[in-house]
Amino acid sequence: MQHGAIFKNAPPKAAAKLFLSWLTSRTAQQQLFAPRTWSVRKDVAPPAGLRPLATYHQTNVAGFQAFMSDRNAVERFRSQVQLYVGQVAGPDPADPTNTLGLTPGKFRPDPVPCGRRPQGWRPPP
Repeated sequence: MQHGAIFKNAPPKAAAKLFLSWLTSRTAQQQLFAPRTWSVRKDVAPPAGLRPLATYHQTNVAGFQAFMSDRNAVERFRSQVQLYVGQVAGPDPADPTNTLGLTPGKFRPDPVPCGRRPQGWRPPP
């Protein structure tokens, strides 16, 4: 799980710091993010018609790390998402040129396109 800055090991550290400073500035958050989604800043109002994100009862920031630490729960959730959305297809955003060779060459359609799957169903390897 990532806890640090995105650009921690960036070669041009000054440029990375400048970019993050701009991105998290009040002006950038108000103009770029606040009209469509919640800002990372507490001093920027949420989008019109929405409350601050932390006031919604589904929000549990501390619970996210506990959830991600429970690999069985994460895999169950992943299976549920695959049940409704299907298997992930396309190039890996972290490796768009497929230099690591991990992207499947051809998309395999979902073997059970709709309906509920049997208990304990797992996608094929």
